[in-house]
Amino acid sequence: MIMLHTFLKLFTLPFTNKLLSYSLLFTLLLGLLPLNANSISVQNKLIINEQQLNYSLANHIRYFEDKTNALTLQEVEENASKDKFIDIKKDNISLGYIKSTIWLNFVVDDQSTKNINWQLLIDYPLLDNIVVFSKNKQGIWQEQTMGDHYPFSQRPVSYRAFLSKLNTEIHQTTEFYVKVNTTSSMQLRLAVVAKEDFLLSALNSEMFFGLIYGIMIMMALYNFFLYLAVRDTSYLIYVFSVISGCVFIMSLNGHAFQYIWPEHSDLANTSVPLLASLWMVFSALFTHMFLETKRYAPRLYIALNIQILLALFSVAFSLLGPYQLSIKLATGLALFNGLLILLVSVVCWRNGNRFARYFVIAWLFYGVGTAMLIISRFGVLPDNFITHNSSSLGLLIEIIMLSLALSDKYRVLTQALEQQTIELEHKVDLRTQELEISNQQLVELSRTDALTGLANRRHLDHQLLTEWERSFREKSPLSLLICDIDQFKNINDHFGHQYGDDCILAVAEVLKRMVNRPGDIPARFGGDEFVVILPNTESQGAIKIGQQVCDAMISEKLEQAPDAIYPLITMSIGCATIIPQDKDEIKTLFTLADKNLYQAKKSGRNCVVAKHEA
Repeated sequence: MIMLHTFLKLFTLPFTNKLLSYSLLFTLLLGLLPLNANSISVQNKLIINEQQLNYSLANHIRYFEDKTNALTLQEVEENASKDKFIDIKKDNISLGYIKSTIWLNFVVDDQSTKNINWQLLIDYPLLDNIVVFSKNKQGIWQEQTMGDHYPFSQRPVSYRAFLSKLNTEIHQTTEFYVKVNTTSSMQLRLAVVAKEDFLLSALNSEMFFGLIYGIMIMMALYNFFLYLAVRDTSYLIYVFSVISGCVFIMSLNGHAFQYIWPEHSDLANTSVPLLASLWMVFSALFTHMFLETKRYAPRLYIALNIQILLALFSVAFSLLGPYQLSIKLATGLALFNGLLILLVSVVCWRNGNRFARYFVIAWLFYGVGTAMLIISRFGVLPDNFITHNSSSLGLLIEIIMLSLALSDKYRVLTQALEQQTIELEHKVDLRTQELEISNQQLVELSRTDALTGLANRRHLDHQLLTEWERSFREKSPLSLLICDIDQFKNINDHFGHQYGDDCILAVAEVLKRMVNRPGDIPARFGGDEFVVILPNTESQGAIKIGQQVCDAMISEKLEQAPDAIYPLITMSIGCATIIPQDKDEIKTLFTLADKNLYQAKKSGRNCVVAKHEA
């Protein structure tokens, strides 16, 4: 009414004054236009058309923080009219972990010449509740609801992030409000895209993630097969670490919700701190086992154990506690976990663990990537493609480097095992040779007379049987000499047993010199008696050898006892020769030689007797 009264009074003024007054009134009207809640003419509109199919909302969007979480759309419109919204100059908003509801406001002017399926892209998969409000031609607000608090099947578009239809009309300007509240980090990355074109371009990013997941799964399978081969538990712990890290990255990027548990919205958020905590447990255990921290870094060994306990607590808290506290705890521990393992790796490397160098490189990359992600979640760094995927890339490099470490360890251990095997085989060969020598010595001892070194009675019996059977097969003569020292009792009685042993040794040396054909076997039968086996030897040849032994014994010039027949020690020899027949027995040969020995003693000693009668 005041405006109408003022306008009517202008007609009563002079022309000059009227002109000035009309100008002032027009200016006043222009200044009052923004007060109209339905006006959008002064908004920095986003103009879209078919010339470009992907638009950033930077410099076209503003936001308002509702700390009460209770404002309605009408109340938010009033705040918009009061200019309480903050303009956004970047592609995204990174507000960290806040409990407030964020309202976004933007205006789209669709100047397309044909119908295009425009979509609003909100590229952060962990937002809990999203409501998109758009005003139609009748001025009625329409809304679409999304978020990971709802089953994946309820999304307008089956995509890991959030896509909703942008309700615009050709040559029309449409105002939008977006309401977002979440217990995760408030990361708002909005864009306007043409659906078909976007889904084609999104294949590139999906291939990027598919490559990451594929490499992780390949590393897990490769090291699982290594575990089956070597049964080293560190390989199995590494496999669990890779799997938990892989599913964690999938959860962080929305793929786990899309492909693994699409109907379990309660896992969409819970899985992130849970899997991050499990990954920390396995990575710390793997560090313990692989780097032998108790040996190479004993002080940090305790710190790493404490970290494992904290990570286990974080696992339990992720299942039982509120999500926002769980994710803050998990992200803080993840940062500490990376720094601690990096420190442990450096110390182990300096203390001589050659495999720790892989850990240093791996955790440097992972630490930088995780730090960038965590800091961006708290709003310190901008949330862009690099920071958004830094943890995934860092974890991928870490997994590859740790797999190289395992492979290098496997190679080194294999080489060491081969070297140990060679050394063991060498030691076994040496030991076998020693055993063979020892066995040979034992065999020699078992068939050798201890005093003379000649064959003993046992070996004599065995060889005599062997030669008897051979002569029987070959129908060849076999001769036997039985040698006895003459009047040996007198020698022992007069000179003593030590002199007697010297005489026996002298006889043994004579037999070794005189009986030197390869097949001939001289042996000590017992006491002062000796036996010589002469295979394939005629009687005359055996007598000749016997006579040579007698002569050689006299040549030794060993003093005989005073009351003996001869002044020097002499020998009597009985000789027998037989070609074995069926009717003959081996004792026949021995009996005949023994009778001939008796005859040699009776005939005056120091001679060889070889009668052929049995």
